[in-house]
Amino acid sequence: MCFVQFIHPGLEHEPDSEYGRSWNTEPHRRKFLKQPGRCLSALEGRPVDADLVFWGEFEPPSRLLKRYADPGRDEPRLLFAPELKAFGPSDPPLMNTDPFVFGGRFFYSICKQNNRRGPTALQRLARGSVILFGSGKGRSRFVLDTVFVVADYVDWNLSNYRERLKDVVPPEYFHVTLEPIAYEMKIRNMTSSQTFRLYLGATFDQPYEGMFSFFPCRPYREEDAGGFARPTLRRKGIITDNLTQGQRLNPMPGPEAVRELWVDTVRQVLEQGLYLGVHAELPRLP
Repeated sequence: MCFVQFIHPGLEHEPDSEYGRSWNTEPHRRKFLKQPGRCLSALEGRPVDADLVFWGEFEPPSRLLKRYADPGRDEPRLLFAPELKAFGPSDPPLMNTDPFVFGGRFFYSICKQNNRRGPTALQRLARGSVILFGSGKGRSRFVLDTVFVVADYVDWNLSNYRERLKDVVPPEYFHVTLEPIAYEMKIRNMTSSQTFRLYLGATFDQPYEGMFSFFPCRPYREEDAGGFARPTLRRKGIITDNLTQGQRLNPMPGPEAVRELWVDTVRQVLEQGLYLGVHAELPRLP
């Protein structure tokens, strides 16, 4: 069981047309997104329905909703709405979305699970492990976009993923994440037996040892002049402030130790004036 600090690219996406952003074919970036969902204002509360704004990864097309006139430090300049389209072969390949926070559960299934030597420790996380997805800022801070609590997992590879995962994930997830990585690896002549592990996130309604997955967010208000900066997390001996890539696994002795760190993460997010997003509506295929 681990409490993982996972660093992924943190730059903000730019629109590539007046409409918004087409499906990304370049290195991963974050978007500041608006989507209906549910959120908590306190750990002991109940989720409420609201249009939410939050930082996340969504590489398929997105509609540009707003340009913020005077963003503060680390605040977003743009607000997008996710819009899903069916996957199709492309040159260069369309990027996958990982982690995926939309729909009934969060999913994480690809990033940093393999390197040149083979499968990494990220394919061996136990149930109850927690992954903090975020980015390094100025080699002095770690900023958070997603907290993923591992509830379960399914192992898969490129030759069996359609059969193994068809009853596990919604059809949209195949278009957003699985088909893009399968196509990219095919055209790069990578082996179809390369393994991956699909992790299923614990939810508010089905927590693991009292823990659930969430993303820092706020309810959307039309009158707001700007968005919000991703929350900074600090925890000596657990979070490394100056990492810009890679991951820190932090093995834990048991669920009590993991939960204590998860509760501290919740506290830090709430104290920075943010909410816990526990659900974002799944973008549907047209």
